[in-house]
Amino acid sequence: MRALAVHGFLGRGTDWDEFAAATALPDLELDAPDLPGHGPHPRPVPPHFAAWVQWICDRLQMATAPVHLLGYSLGGRLALAVALAEARTGKVASLTVLGATPGLTTPAERRERARVDRDRAQELVHHGLEPFLDNWYRQPLFAPACERLGLPALISTRRTGDATALAQALVAAGTGAMPNLRPGLPWLRVPVLVLAGALDTKFCALGQEIAGAAPRGQMLTVDGAGHALLLEAPQACARLWTEFVNRHANPARTCHE
Repeated sequence: MRALAVHGFLGRGTDWDEFAAATALPDLELDAPDLPGHGPHPRPVPPHFAAWVQWICDRLQMATAPVHLLGYSLGGRLALAVALAEARTGKVASLTVLGATPGLTTPAERRERARVDRDRAQELVHHGLEPFLDNWYRQPLFAPACERLGLPALISTRRTGDATALAQALVAAGTGAMPNLRPGLPWLRVPVLVLAGALDTKFCALGQEIAGAAPRGQMLTVDGAGHALLLEAPQACARLWTEFVNRHANPARTCHE
């Protein structure tokens, strides 16, 4: 069984290691690449959100059978867009998004968020990665992760990134750069699992919206976790995903029923 897992902003493909190990699926082939701009040797950053989506679609084309697609946060937004782009191809066997949004609803909201993302990117370039990480993980969104793991531990997992490449990624693929994906959700025919930490009230609401609009959508919360699901609760997420995939283990049936 093949799966493609897409990490979040500031992350790496190895963020999925504990998740993959906890699935206990002996036939699982999990492809978890470092996204452009991320990792110790960052790939060139695509110039806009659609090009990021195409980068993942190109990776899907390497598979000879339908792939179970997963994404966390930034990766969840990309995975959702990819599933919509591939809705008629049968390349996606199922979609799982963790802590993701379908986008902002109005052009004004997107312009404002794009401005915020540009300001954060400038901060990242001008002040360096570690000061940026200190500010980033002090956001209320990450309070549960800080309480569980500690702020120094969170920073230490991310300090090897390239500030300039990450800044480019934030501008090109941030929430302000993506379209509103809500109109496409009713056209998703594959099984969709949406996960959010029970303490992450914002993304619980957004997750309910995605799952409610997708014809085969299901929303589940992870007890005791906030937004940083792959760091806070990888085993719990893996268990929920394994149960979901086992219900839809036949790719041909999943894509065409």
